[in-house]
Amino acid sequence: MKKIILFATLIITIVSCQQSKKYEYVELGTKESIFGGTERDEKDGVIIRAKTDSIAYLEAYQKFCISEKVSKDMEEAYGSSATKPTEFKLLDEQGNNIALTINFDKMDSLKMSVRSRIFEMKNSLKESADAYKQKEIEDFKNSVKIDSSKIKELEPYFNTKKDEFDPDGLVWHKPKSAPKYTNRNGIYCYFQSNNGMPSNLRLRLQYHADDWLFFHKVQFSIDGKAYEFIPMDTETDSGNGGRIWEWFDESMGKSNTELLDALANAKSAKMKLIGRQYHDIKTITSTQIKDIKRTLDLYKAMGGNY
Repeated sequence: MKKIILFATLIITIVSCQQSKKYEYVELGTKESIFGGTERDEKDGVIIRAKTDSIAYLEAYQKFCISEKVSKDMEEAYGSSATKPTEFKLLDEQGNNIALTINFDKMDSLKMSVRSRIFEMKNSLKESADAYKQKEIEDFKNSVKIDSSKIKELEPYFNTKKDEFDPDGLVWHKPKSAPKYTNRNGIYCYFQSNNGMPSNLRLRLQYHADDWLFFHKVQFSIDGKAYEFIPMDTETDSGNGGRIWEWFDESMGKSNTELLDALANAKSAKMKLIGRQYHDIKTITSTQIKDIKRTLDLYKAMGGNY
């Protein structure tokens, strides 16, 4: 940022002793709304003093490019940016937005020079974030006990798929017997890993039938003991000649440890899907139980906790 500020003082002609006009720079952009989606964001105005409209405009354009660069750097480093700048206003002393009408000699080439100089600068935020991630990986490897032999024993039961759209190269670990499509009945656990660090242990349940349940709660009977799970969100779809499917796919935490351990070590287990008016009872198969246990064992062997 110090380099950017220094560049700002070099590119704008030094006319401090001759400045006679006042302008207001107003930056516009979009930000995430607390209600979902995005909303318009207008920042407080910043005063620019310059001798001419063209000098004021170049200083305003430079401010805008810096904001764009910071937003881009944050996106690369952290995956998101608080605000994405989209345009700016430059108001003269009469309140006219001269950014819409201004034109001067070599305007395009000067703007290109400003922009290229700013965007050629290193992303120091990403360098810091990458260094932190690397330290986190090393700290993880030094703080947990990884059972390599157990991992080697369990890996043949899983499909591993790298997320080609994720900049961190996340890998998903899913049981080979898990349904490939949503329009199948099933229950299983799976998780992701980043550079060998497991995280985001998940439970997925899929219901496929002729009639809707619109289930909102699942009751389990595991070796004679009752458990209950209320998903935060259940999705629905239909097709294949009127067949329906409903499912949830949720991250598991410490509050779910007892249920997961019970499922993993069950001798027999059933689940009752509670809908709006009806319910349906499904037996959890021995294969499903074994795969839940293998998933939890692999997660722990790689150093995970749940």
